[in-house]
Amino acid sequence: MTITQQAKDIAKRTSGAYSFDRFRNWEAVTQCLLNLGLDDLQTEAVLISKWTRWACDVDDSGATYGRHTSTAMLKFMRGISKSQIEALTFETFGEIRGNK
Repeated sequence: MTITQQAKDIAKRTSGAYSFDRFRNWEAVTQCLLNLGLDDLQTEAVLISKWTRWACDVDDSGATYGRHTSTAMLKFMRGISKSQIEALTFETFGEIRGNK
């Protein structure tokens, strides 16, 4: 997976997120969300939410703390609807921009 500058910038802004240290590569998690079609604001909302923690909690890969991958996030996001992403973004930032 190629990490874009966009993903690097968002990853840097969210590096203080609660579950940042649960993942092996935060930039890859960020890129995964962007690849799913989330815009910058939606991606940031997900990264600073409890969803990242829950993605690790339900990860069945056997990964230990700090070793979860973007695949755990991808699997978790498969169960999330567009309206849930919009609601999270609104709850977090008070706005919804939608996809680019």
